[in-house]
Amino acid sequence: MKREIEELYDEVYEKISDYHSVAQKYTKNLREIPSEQREEETEKLERIEFALQAAKDILENMMTAGTTMTIMHEKGSIQINVNK
Repeated sequence: MKREIEELYDEVYEKISDYHSVAQKYTKNLREIPSEQREEETEKLERIEFALQAAKDILENMMTAGTTMTIMHEKGSIQINVNK
């Protein structure tokens, strides 16, 4: 069972990384479009990027009971408290 969990972890982490790379590529491409024509897409990409970064941070960091994790992002931060 340990091997299966490790494989799942690696698979999930890789997918998140892949999606994060795609989102960053789309963000770069959107910069070529006038801002008034890309507002909705820009907002969605920012939310996607923030969510993917948070997911990667959560997977990378061990959280034990009674700990707090703060995930920093250029648009803000989120804090996760793990109850005892």
